[in-house]
Amino acid sequence: MAEMKSAAKVIGILCVIGFFASLFFATSFYFRDLPRRPEPELGRIYPINNHGFLLYLTKKEDFEQTLASVLAVALFAAVAILDRFFDAFGNRNRKALRKNRQPWNHRWGP
Repeated sequence: MAEMKSAAKVIGILCVIGFFASLFFATSFYFRDLPRRPEPELGRIYPINNHGFLLYLTKKEDFEQTLASVLAVALFAAVAILDRFFDAFGNRNRKALRKNRQPWNHRWGP
């Protein structure tokens, strides 16, 4: 059982790193210097909405942005599922320990 928890911990850490990497890559398209008008001669005809301003991507950039977004969601779901079934970091045990202490017992006195 300990081997499964340690494997789940490693897989969970890798999924979190992958989640942040794909999330940052997907959002990087909103900060690039992209044209605000379509440029069919360059293939920039795929719009992306950046807070009301349309920016235009190529087909490859549009695919990369969509793939990175879907991958971020899938990795986040994988981390949530791993945490639910394996609890590799022991989060549920810590919550149970916190609930056992009475709220009026502040350990201030003798």
